[in-house]
Amino acid sequence: MGFRPYTGVGATHIYLKFVVTTALGTNTFVGDVMDLDGTSITPAAADAGVSVIGVCTQLFDTNGVSIGHPNSAVTTKYLPASTAGIIEVCLATPGALFICQDDASATLTAADVGITFDHVAGTGDTTTSVSRHEMNATAGGLQLRLLGLVDEPNNAWGVNADIIVVFNESAVGGAAATAAAAV
Repeated sequence: MGFRPYTGVGATHIYLKFVVTTALGTNTFVGDVMDLDGTSITPAAADAGVSVIGVCTQLFDTNGVSIGHPNSAVTTKYLPASTAGIIEVCLATPGALFICQDDASATLTAADVGITFDHVAGTGDTTTSVSRHEMNATAGGLQLRLLGLVDEPNNAWGVNADIIVVFNESAVGGAAATAAAAV
């Protein structure tokens, strides 16, 4: 399902739009974790050490029309590789919270709250336009810190849980803190 900004009580977020050229060689989906590399923005690679800029929240064609809209030059609901457009990003600023799923590589429990993890940069689904970026549930990475479980019906600790995280390694939030040990 990718990542999305947490919109609970008191949540604040900053959004910026980035223009991309046809040089962007990767499909981009709403929910992808984004990397600002020099002068270009691109879906972030997985693993520790990648200081992300934030999460893709909207995609537009070069005229600023939402992609997939009948008036848009882009007919898909994702931004195809080598297609110019505009990517709106919710910045991974200090304290900005995000919701994502874990990748089922381990079973999360309440004891994992506070531990740091990496993210997995799965390939988005071009049929459903769903991002496949998730949190790697195997502890030990530094990109994300697990803060809790999303309070929603049918959500429970375990595999593919909907969870709340904060970015530890952020281009707008400073260097990563050290990993928290498993409890």
